[in-house]
Amino acid sequence: MTRLLEILGFVAFGLAAYVAFFAVVGLPFYFLGKRSWKAVEAQRRASGRIRGVMTRMARETLLLVPAKESGFSKLGGEPELPAGAGWPEGRKRPRTFVGQIDLAAFRQHGGPEWLPQQGRLYVFTDEDGWGFADETKVLYSLEPPGPATAAPAGVPSRFKERRVAFLPTRSVPSTDWLDADLSQLSDEDLDAVASLHDEPYGDELQHRIGGYPSEIQGGRMQVECELRRRELADDAEVTPAIERAARQWRLLLQVDSDPALGMNWGDGGRLYVFVREKDARAGDFSRTVALSQSN
Repeated sequence: MTRLLEILGFVAFGLAAYVAFFAVVGLPFYFLGKRSWKAVEAQRRASGRIRGVMTRMARETLLLVPAKESGFSKLGGEPELPAGAGWPEGRKRPRTFVGQIDLAAFRQHGGPEWLPQQGRLYVFTDEDGWGFADETKVLYSLEPPGPATAAPAGVPSRFKERRVAFLPTRSVPSTDWLDADLSQLSDEDLDAVASLHDEPYGDELQHRIGGYPSEIQGGRMQVECELRRRELADDAEVTPAIERAARQWRLLLQVDSDPALGMNWGDGGRLYVFVREKDARAGDFSRTVALSQSN
């Protein structure tokens, strides 16, 4: 009997020691694991919400792809300006011709509804105007195009020509366009969400009309456009009035660095041309704003 009592005593002591150990060491880990699971679940829900917002904000964009048949729209080459249209001048010398777009042909494939149904756009850039709102000049004409116009003396760059067609797809915004709290996302989820706007294109060139820009660097481009249009510094205070006005800016054209055409915007960067929606609807492309980013 005494032996049994001794054995029971040892068992009771062991159980008590185990319970004490669990209370001191195991219990905190249990609650820590519970809190970690809740944190992971909160991050998962936050990631789903952000992805949903980006999907709902998607806009149509048209890729400029090599054309199988020759048409008016093209990148590089010489502009087919209408009669009487002069070659735009830059600050120090004539501007460089970037490309031309037939809006009627463009419309056959969809595209942003805020662009005119008819007419043609001619895009020129001032290689001495980097950082200014009018770095790029866009001419809009309803007149029939003329023969190719040779570049005047002093034009700094002449790009090779590529006739283009239009391929519609969907464009989602980068996180810089979202009015959302990203602090709950894990680093892994944040990286995944941040790359969503580039996923449809992979490593392909991104010459595009409409949609959202594919930024190389961070930054709120719509706000940058409004600041440049007001001739304010990039680090100027962003007032509520500037925030409201910035919502009007739309991506008109994105042009990638393209070795085959001899185009290089900075160090393998991109040129972005923006227009206010109300101006585009009125056929007024005289107040576009250009931004550029590079690697």
